[in-house]
Amino acid sequence: MKRVLGFALVVAVFCGCSTTKVDATTHATPREATLKVGVYADRGPGGIGAVEWFRLVEESPDMQLKLLDGASVRAGGLDGLDVLVMPGGNSMAEFESLGTNGVAKMKDFIRKGGGYIGTCAGCCLLMDGPKKRANVIPWNTRGSEPDLLFPRFKLTDAGRSALNITNKTVVMRYHGGPFMWPTTNRVEGANFELWGTFDAEATFKGALNKKKSMYGAAAIVGGTYGKGRVFVTSAHPEYWDSTLYIIKAAFKYVTGSDVEFPARFRKPRAISVGFLAKGISGVTTAETALALAREQDFDLVLIDKDGIFMRRMDNIDVLVVTSDVAKSDKTIAKAVKAFAARGGKVIAYGSGVKALPEGGIACEPREGVVKAIHSLFPGK
Repeated sequence: MKRVLGFALVVAVFCGCSTTKVDATTHATPREATLKVGVYADRGPGGIGAVEWFRLVEESPDMQLKLLDGASVRAGGLDGLDVLVMPGGNSMAEFESLGTNGVAKMKDFIRKGGGYIGTCAGCCLLMDGPKKRANVIPWNTRGSEPDLLFPRFKLTDAGRSALNITNKTVVMRYHGGPFMWPTTNRVEGANFELWGTFDAEATFKGALNKKKSMYGAAAIVGGTYGKGRVFVTSAHPEYWDSTLYIIKAAFKYVTGSDVEFPARFRKPRAISVGFLAKGISGVTTAETALALAREQDFDLVLIDKDGIFMRRMDNIDVLVVTSDVAKSDKTIAKAVKAFAARGGKVIAYGSGVKALPEGGIACEPREGVVKAIHSLFPGK
């Protein structure tokens, strides 16, 4: 499978290697997973970024994935993990699904030596604030931009040193993340530095705009909380192959270990499967996305509302609908209906069956969705 790039970016990539034994759960040259990584998959995380996090950790030969929800965190599910990854989405929903006890467990996990990597909403969750914030990082937001943008970020000397990156600037996908500024509050045990700022907004025409409120605000912050290490960013480096070196650097910083991500290649005559990633609602959704990603005969195309405008549905064979967002959002509902009307196949499970157009197929999650797709395309 081949990751679709939004822009052609030239960046420096660094990596590390090790010799280990076979791990049959990965697609790359198998090695023994050394890091135990939990990725949060309850209410809150959402969109393509969340699914990419599930896939990146599972497909890496250096990591063992554990999907977490609020109940599992509250029950001690962080015990024994090396890193907690909190994807983007809605930070308040992440706080609510964790619950106050779950937030306390998360803070205790970091304080005792666990690593934390947060993107977009996962960054907001740790910030300082009076409501639905974990109050780990003494920084808060002074706004955000709701539109999909591709800003240029300037790395500070401290950030380049901590992450061992030579680049002075990087372009990353941005969608609604916080413009961070330090607060005057003191958080016991916290020691954080500014690692990167919004240098300019990159428009679709390639022009640079330094007039918006994002210019000069913090976009990457890192440091320690107790014995644990933290990396957070307003952006989404998990979307593109060209910015995965930021993710690698983050794991290296919080764990001291190198990680690799295998390349994805589309096989000839693969079935193009669209996955409506807006509305991640729990571990079952994450497991279903991973079941699709594991299939070597599938080319998984992740689709959100922006992807509809970018016409990512035009060339897919089948669309998997996971939640009733296709019913509640008129734009998405219209796109799904039009896709079915021109002969596209629609498969749904869970609350997604509420959005099934005429001729759509309802089935069980995980392997049930995989079997349904294979039954529709027996010749591929």
